[in-house]
Amino acid sequence: MNGFTKFSLLVTVIVGVALGLGTSVALLGQGGTVSVSIVDFAFNPKTITVPVGTTVRWTNNGSAPHTVTSTSSPRAFDSGTLNPGDSFEFTFKTAGQFPYFCEIHPSMRGMVIVEGQQEVQELALIHSLKEGKIFPETITVSKGVKVRLFNTALDGAHPSVVISSDEDGKNPVFGVKPFAVNPGQLMTIEFTPDKAGTFFISHRPHGHNIVGKLVVKE
Repeated sequence: MNGFTKFSLLVTVIVGVALGLGTSVALLGQGGTVSVSIVDFAFNPKTITVPVGTTVRWTNNGSAPHTVTSTSSPRAFDSGTLNPGDSFEFTFKTAGQFPYFCEIHPSMRGMVIVEGQQEVQELALIHSLKEGKIFPETITVSKGVKVRLFNTALDGAHPSVVISSDEDGKNPVFGVKPFAVNPGQLMTIEFTPDKAGTFFISHRPHGHNIVGKLVVKE
């Protein structure tokens, strides 16, 4: 298999992985169901954090009747009396904090924290020692939006890849530590750019004269 064919296959694989995971907005967990057990006069777990769109199911696994009752006014949800073995479900369609209690046993308290959808920018990079390049050579992202960067190598080991404000990789940015990229392996890096400008994805700290650009727009 020649270098061009191998490169084409890697492009297909890594782009397919990125697209399979989503290219703009991560909806992982949305529409799923999370369970809370009612037992020993307590909600277990007492506090849960879920994405918008999640359904929470409470099941009375104890021996006494209980309720799942929102403390807000008006009440966001109220299960009524749940006898042993009964369940109650509620789908959280808005972000916020939702404290609740058992109306029969007021000392029983719980909390559902609902987080909004997090936008994620997903991009794929292929590093080549033989070609002396990163493909693509420039990627563009938006400030303040999480970046998920998929990396693999066409050939050669790349032990110290740095995202920095300078081409020599001496001033790392966005809290990304130097990372290794190896042929056939997928390395995922996540960060949130907190400032706009042109930055560099550099292999120079290890002696490779390979530099790509990361453009962060407002």
